[in-house]
Amino acid sequence: MPHSKRSITLPCMTPGTSRSVTYFRFGKVGARPKAYLQAAIHANELPGAMALHHLMPMLVEADRKGLIQGEIVVVPTVNPIGLAQLAGNNHLGRYDFLGRENFNRNWLDLSDAVAVQVGAKLGRDAQDNVAMIRKAALATLADMKPQNELQALRVEIMKLSIDADIVLDLHCDLDAVLHLFLSKRDYPGPAETLAADLGAEATLYNDPYPQTSTFSGVNGALWAKLADRFPSAAIPQACLSATVELRSQHDVSHAIGESDARNLYRHLVRRGIIAGRAGKLPALKAPVTPIPGMDVGYCTSTGILVYLVEKGAHVRKGTAVCEVIDPADARGPKARKRYLAKTDGVFFSGKQNGALAWPGAVLFRIAGAKVLPHRKGMSGLDD
Repeated sequence: MPHSKRSITLPCMTPGTSRSVTYFRFGKVGARPKAYLQAAIHANELPGAMALHHLMPMLVEADRKGLIQGEIVVVPTVNPIGLAQLAGNNHLGRYDFLGRENFNRNWLDLSDAVAVQVGAKLGRDAQDNVAMIRKAALATLADMKPQNELQALRVEIMKLSIDADIVLDLHCDLDAVLHLFLSKRDYPGPAETLAADLGAEATLYNDPYPQTSTFSGVNGALWAKLADRFPSAAIPQACLSATVELRSQHDVSHAIGESDARNLYRHLVRRGIIAGRAGKLPALKAPVTPIPGMDVGYCTSTGILVYLVEKGAHVRKGTAVCEVIDPADARGPKARKRYLAKTDGVFFSGKQNGALAWPGAVLFRIAGAKVLPHRKGMSGLDD
């Protein structure tokens, strides 16, 4: 079956305007396993869109050869609302102007509605339970009546993703190495396999799932929440759902996009969605670590930000990671405030040298193995 290209029209918000989302299907509708991939929910994060640009011709060819055993849904740029946010020669795209929401927050937690529909029917047959839960989740979404385009976007996109076996939400950071966020329910095993195939330099898990309703979070947490709610039923973690941070906003090139596309394709082969040989699993670049072990460096001053170590470096507790320089202070080195690592780990995320820093700004993130007392219960997501 040849691939198809379709679009979803969102509700009109102002006279004379309309927006739509384009998506592609490869393989056979309803076939298993199913993969869902999207990019640019934060619309100014385009490395994922570049990766999908290079992946889709590979999927077209695989479809032509009959190699796609399951179903693959690809949404190259999932957020037309944010894509339109051009202001003063800058592309914004992270927050909805109307409700001031972060586009990757407040996605739909379907667990309560699904529990009402299937709770009394769940049993010890995991395969039957998975089919029942997916059907109930899709029925819940079909019954929703969104009032505006952002609500409609969330409902319609989740109709494409909620029944998938694997959901990959492609993002990027301001300035970072490739890293992943997922659920502890996927570790060990699927989390490490995905991280190895994609070449992640840090992989962090929420335990058991993120408290903030991100897109990848709600797709994965549906299963974990129902398993917690119905412990006597056989409810597997039927969806590996991950936020894939493809380095930095400026890391957009054909070479990087082609490399990421090859890695994504290899993982789809390894998962049995595409026929072929995935080859030997690459070595994991860094151990999977808990979110409460992530040291987040918050700024307490203001000035010019300069890093003392490179992104991707393994640092020790007490290492000076960066300085914030007060440009109005003539005392040279005494005008520089240093910020130190509070854990051993991988310095995987920050800003660019020369950026302006301000009180409360996140200066760095370090993936550490040991849970930090001051980080317990924190999500690690700073809007």
